Amino acid sequence: MVEIHFNEGESMGDEQEPQPEIFDKIFIPNWENKPPELPPVLTLNGLSILTHQNITSIIAKQGMGKSSNCESILASFLNPDADCLGYKVNEDCTGVIYIDFERTTNDVWNSFYRMCRRASIGKGKLITGVHIAGMRAIPRLSERVAAIEYLLQKKPCSLLLLDGAGDLVTDTNDLAQAIDCRIFLRELTVKYNLSILTTIHPNPKDDKPRGHIGSELIRESEGVLIIKNGEGDCRIITSDFEHGKNRNGAKVNSAYKWSDQDQMFISVDFENVAKEAQAAKDEKKITKLVELAVDILPTLESKTHGEIISSIVENTGQSIPTANRKINEMKKFEIIVKRGDGRYQLAS
Repeated sequence: MVEIHFNEGESMGDEQEPQPEIFDKIFIPNWENKPPELPPVLTLNGLSILTHQNITSIIAKQGMGKSSNCESILASFLNPDADCLGYKVNEDCTGVIYIDFERTTNDVWNSFYRMCRRASIGKGKLITGVHIAGMRAIPRLSERVAAIEYLLQKKPCSLLLLDGAGDLVTDTNDLAQAIDCRIFLRELTVKYNLSILTTIHPNPKDDKPRGHIGSELIRESEGVLIIKNGEGDCRIITSDFEHGKNRNGAKVNSAYKWSDQDQMFISVDFENVAKEAQAAKDEKKITKLVELAVDILPTLESKTHGEIISSIVENTGQSIPTANRKINEMKKFEIIVKRGDGRYQLAS
């Protein structure tokens, strides 16, 4: 936090010598100083999810493929034509650093190998502009912060991937630490002229990112996405959820799944995944509606709309509006039909 000190007897209204190191950082727009239009630093399925000097956060539980997403972003920098799960790094990006705080040396090397395989880079080929850094051996927070700055000074980049924002605090529920972390990340974007994508775990029982650090990231990030399970073995990454946002772009959705043949996650069409998910959801709903319809409307009987509502309320204990909605769904899925006399019966 910036502190402005006054000499004895001074007040904020007294004239003071300006402090260039502070005031030179203030941007006041006018007709002559419009910043250049910059393309997104990172897109997902063609939609911007991270712009210049901003932060985007991805929420995901363990086993959802956070590291694979990071590897795919690196692979996109190295080979834009590869299957990078829908990610694309801007071609003007000067480099990418991926920092992993938790995994062992072997795991980090395997991550490097998978990145190369995804980007179709053969063994021994020179790789420039991409650096993966494992910091498991640096457990102390102050040393990690120093190491991050050291890397950025020695390996300048446009995009910094931080796999595990929770590792930048010692207690995810410490508000002061969370605020310090948010300030630190913002300082990095300005000081090193870069953008940041970070990952964080959700709370155990909902989709909100964990602790005060999660709340601060939601506040600071231009984009907040989540990785969820889809139908079957699919994963869905989306900004369309309660805590999601994409401040400088439209709602974004993408999907991928594990391929035994390729031994890695591969892209799949999100619209097809969504259709399959809706079909599975409808199938479960139809099964329950059919069971209910058979209970309240035996094969050889017919009932009025009001009689069916009464039967549903009596059978399920649900409200009249809910019963009315179920009748509409039964009609939609052609489970019951309306006769010419206005009564309903089971569809044949």
